[in-house]
Amino acid sequence: MKNLILTGVACAMASTVYAQIESVIAVTTPNGLGQRVTQAVVNYPEKTCLTAVKKNDFSVTNRTITEAKLTEQKCTNQVVLELDPQDADAATTEKDPNDRSAPYTERNISLTVKQVNSLASKSGKVKPSELTSSKVISQVVDDFQQAEFKDESGVVVKYNLFVPKNYDPNKAYPLVMFIHDAGSTNSNVKHTLLQGNGATSFASPSFQAKHEAFVLAPQFDHQIVNDKSEDPADLEPTINLIKSLATQYNIDQNRLYTTGQSGGAMMSIAMNIKHPDFFAASYIVAGQWEPSVTAPMAKNNIFVLVSENDAKAFPTENEIMKVLTANGANVQESHGWNAQDSVAELNKKVNALLAQGGNIHYASFTGGTLPMEQTSQSKGAAHMGTWGVAYNIDAIKEWMFSQRKNH
Repeated sequence: MKNLILTGVACAMASTVYAQIESVIAVTTPNGLGQRVTQAVVNYPEKTCLTAVKKNDFSVTNRTITEAKLTEQKCTNQVVLELDPQDADAATTEKDPNDRSAPYTERNISLTVKQVNSLASKSGKVKPSELTSSKVISQVVDDFQQAEFKDESGVVVKYNLFVPKNYDPNKAYPLVMFIHDAGSTNSNVKHTLLQGNGATSFASPSFQAKHEAFVLAPQFDHQIVNDKSEDPADLEPTINLIKSLATQYNIDQNRLYTTGQSGGAMMSIAMNIKHPDFFAASYIVAGQWEPSVTAPMAKNNIFVLVSENDAKAFPTENEIMKVLTANGANVQESHGWNAQDSVAELNKKVNALLAQGGNIHYASFTGGTLPMEQTSQSKGAAHMGTWGVAYNIDAIKEWMFSQRKNH
């Protein structure tokens, strides 16, 4: 992500500078395990003209500083402190420690920055000072707008929508929908943007530079699917939401995509079954459904990713592949991936699988290799840990956006 840059100003020459920290901005960025506070931007008065900083010149309460750097200006008054996203206090959401069954809530983000050493500047020494942040910038998340759609059935779907920065109504754009997992069920419409990067990865500047697209992220405050594979009550309203957006914006009907993790993957499967001609491609992460009813999606373009330690999703997906194959699908599989491989290595594995052809691509991680499995004793680590990796794999997203209906 780009650092915040303030307009440079001419430096005033003086023998001593008594400047203190003028403001601190907390910056959050998307992460596979949730939106994280990753920067403290420290601003001094305009004519401070800092010349050098080191990370041990500062401390941030309860945070680990990994790097301190000046912004690139002739006369800079701004220091960017990079913070370790693995810090316990880096998360932007939290659970009530006294009620683990309660939904996640947003944390009150606050960074207390202390300048512990004097800093060099063109006009003298800048003496130590301390200040607490008063502003938060949530990168990518802030680029989404929030709204509600009331279906003709009376069902209301709350959602987040990213509109391409340079949207041109004379140009047709693809749309990708991300559906969150059951654990992210929440009344806070923004929660799906904070709990991982399933939506934000598609709206990031780097992805949008390659694929200008709408990104839709519904937020449900109730469970939308169950393990009985019953027809979800929110399925048709969510499909109708996409149809409604297509009347407001120029959205390419041949380039609609859906993806989701766990419960969101189950909803995507259910949509493919009931509306097999609606989406150009789907990315199913740690999802399951009753195999015997999945035949209608045998002709669809689908990429499935799961952990082999996922007690429900992995064996169920194996059975789904048998049903799809029996109904005309060309299923290609690749298993035993190491989830701790670099993104570059995982991209190679994806491209090797895609090179085998077919319309259904099925991949799995070797059990025990997910980062969450290394740090958690939870039985769900092999399930929940999958989506911490899934949306970092560029090659899968590239494949999805290369798919078009009627081609």
